[in-house]
Amino acid sequence: MVIKMIKILFSIILSLFLFQNVYSANGDGSGQPTQYEVTMKKVELCTDLACSSPFTLGEKSMAADIVPSEGGKDVGNYASTSGIPVGIVYTHLRVTLDRTFKITGSVTAGTGGDQKDCATDGGNNAGATQMTVGTDGGTPAEESMFLVDAGSYVTLSGKRAGDVGLDNHLQISYSSPSSAKSISVSGDNALLVYELTAPYQKTLRAPVIKIAFDTSEAISANSTGCAMWIEEPSVSITLQ
Repeated sequence: MVIKMIKILFSIILSLFLFQNVYSANGDGSGQPTQYEVTMKKVELCTDLACSSPFTLGEKSMAADIVPSEGGKDVGNYASTSGIPVGIVYTHLRVTLDRTFKITGSVTAGTGGDQKDCATDGGNNAGATQMTVGTDGGTPAEESMFLVDAGSYVTLSGKRAGDVGLDNHLQISYSSPSSAKSISVSGDNALLVYELTAPYQKTLRAPVIKIAFDTSEAISANSTGCAMWIEEPSVSITLQ
């Protein structure tokens, strides 16, 4: 039961950690991707938010697509949980992700004559200071989208123009995530710390956890130049 509970917990992790907070401007729209693949690098249990004494559950590179049709089905195979120490109360979980996500999808952004159907085009042109720039129309292709640095981004080109707060720009900020308690990005990695739904201590019995998540608005775009970015799915978790 303990192993089963932790495996389901991994599904909770991958439901939660897709997260960018973007200021909603005129001409923005959100949509459902057909592919939403992330790569886990490391997962740790923590006794506090600072994660000062973590226990490493697993450390390896593993990709998983969490669009509902896939449902994160491979996540439970990420690592063995047999070595979790007995008697220690864990309250948080820290996840290290690759900042490159594989996304396929399209978004209707803007209204009237300004409306565009922004689609991932396979250009793989994103980076730390460059949003993905899609195409207006066409069949969506797999795109390597990037969790860009915090800052203000030009609506036409998707390039970073400066720190958060510039008027008439798209705003990316990790200071107030809606699911994680702490988010930081550096180099090729994103580091996220989540508070568990309840403190966890290894015992012989564990609750049944049911989880559902919605990726219907998991990517967004701006109609000016089809600059595209990643959004956070909604999550529902029930313990019985």
